[in-house]
Amino acid sequence: MKNITEAMNWRYSTKEFDTNKKISAEDFQSLKDILRLSPSSTNIQPWHFVIADDEAGKARIAKGTEGMYEFNDAKVKGASHV
Repeated sequence: MKNITEAMNWRYSTKEFDTNKKISAEDFQSLKDILRLSPSSTNIQPWHFVIADDEAGKARIAKGTEGMYEFNDAKVKGASHV
C-alpha cells in the first residue's frame, strides 16, 4: 500500500512538452489498453476516447483552449498525443 500512497502523493503538472519527443506506438497502445480498463461510475464500459496525434487533430482540440484557457494552447499543440 505504501507504493500506491507514494505514487499518489507525487504530482507533476507538465508546463511544456518537448515537441521533438513522441510517445512510441507500443507505449501508446499500452496506455490505451490501461485506459479501457478504467471503471466507470456505473461500470458500463467500453469507454470512448478522442485522441489526436497529428497537427490537424491537435489544432481542432486546441480550439477548446480559446478565451479563458488560451494559456493551454501551446501545451495541446506541443504534446505528442492529446
